[in-house]
Amino acid sequence: MAVIQISRIQHRRGLEADLPNLASAELGWSLDTRKLYIGNGTPDEGAPSVGRTEILTQYSILDFETSFSANITTLQGNVVVLEGNVLALESNVSALTSGITSTTVNLNATSSGTITAIAANNATVSYSLTQGTTTRVGTLMLAHYNSTVSYEDNFTETSTTDITFDITSNLTHANLNYTTTSATTLSYQVKTI
Repeated sequence: MAVIQISRIQHRRGLEADLPNLASAELGWSLDTRKLYIGNGTPDEGAPSVGRTEILTQYSILDFETSFSANITTLQGNVVVLEGNVLALESNVSALTSGITSTTVNLNATSSGTITAIAANNATVSYSLTQGTTTRVGTLMLAHYNSTVSYEDNFTETSTTDITFDITSNLTHANLNYTTTSATTLSYQVKTI
């Protein structure tokens, strides 16, 4: 006949103040606070420290107030950093917009000439022009180095206009030039980069 043996596993238990250090992975139950602990083990076993770690139960007391206060302090520090970043961005925008000039000129029919001299190495010229009922809106992007200049004219127009732009340069600046056979009203902004 088989021998049947019933065993009971019992863990350490007692008042929290009397609960001893627990061995590695040993469980301990605090009768008065209803908290469950597990032993950390020793540093030789790979534990970060000797002692015990609380296993969360419905009776665990979490210190959310301290955590929230620390998080609020961190967030307030981040807000100060963000405010500083906003001020720096506003300063950069102000510096960029200070290099913008707006001008409107009337160009005579069958004429050519220089519209403006640009001293910056890189610039964009946003423009709109009208010849009778025809309008053209575009952007000239230019790069200037020593006496070499390259540019690109991107535009849309309601009908074909007869104005052409070209850019000449020397060591100190680039000249935006035009040629037209029709009377033209030209408005432009130079943005230096």
